[in-house]
Amino acid sequence: MLNDNNIDYFDKIEDLIAETMLIDLFNKKKAEVFKNVVFEGKKRYYIEDLAEKDYNLENTTPYQLDILGHFIEEHAWGRLLCRTTQLLLELYPKYNSEILDFSCNWTKMQIFSNEKRTNFKQIANKLYINCNHTALHSCWLLQELLDFFKIDKANVHFLIHRPSSAEPKHIQSYVEQRFKRNFANYVKIKHNKTEEYTDKMLTRIEKYLNPILAKMSKSYPNLFLFDDYTIAYNYIKKLSYKLSINLSLPTKAKTILNKYLDYMIEFYKEK
Repeated sequence: MLNDNNIDYFDKIEDLIAETMLIDLFNKKKAEVFKNVVFEGKKRYYIEDLAEKDYNLENTTPYQLDILGHFIEEHAWGRLLCRTTQLLLELYPKYNSEILDFSCNWTKMQIFSNEKRTNFKQIANKLYINCNHTALHSCWLLQELLDFFKIDKANVHFLIHRPSSAEPKHIQSYVEQRFKRNFANYVKIKHNKTEEYTDKMLTRIEKYLNPILAKMSKSYPNLFLFDDYTIAYNYIKKLSYKLSINLSLPTKAKTILNKYLDYMIEFYKEK
């Protein structure tokens, strides 16, 4: 049985978790923000205004959600919808008797069911939610759930992730300049290189390596715009292989360009 000491302990744990959440740092104005982008090291997330309907959500994934000081982190839309609904039903149990009547005007599909169905996930005893939605409709469903529970969406904070190809050009430009500056500083300090060396490195990456990458990938056409080490590593290794079989490049040029790619993998791996 929980006593006051137990409750205090769990409250402290919840507070500690909240303090490590990027969205909480954003709320407290302690995070690096540019326009509607919040930075966490090399990663970046977009502030999604749930008070407005967004039509540009293809390939997006959720990251962190703050509802009335309750924090949820999920990186898949279906899991986010499950946990959000569970939280709202815990906070407002009176809606348990009405939830099966919930519907959205943009779909004829049933949203909640009291029995297991294809693409439905269980969120409570004899209660399942339909998770068969695109990223766009998942976000719209989240908004309508908040309306159903009479939550002021203007007070809900939500961060999502966008792949670089889906980012606005002005954000890409800012991120690219930010990356070049930090990457150049890293190479200068870690590898004792001069500013002249790093300027030449950045120019060569842009001139010789980015065009090759752009032919390999539409989602990630720019070496300066990755925000995930694993994705960056995989593409850089593929790019290195492309260099190795390129017959028009002299061996010395391949060696130099591969050295730049090695530096880039090191930099992306750094937290």
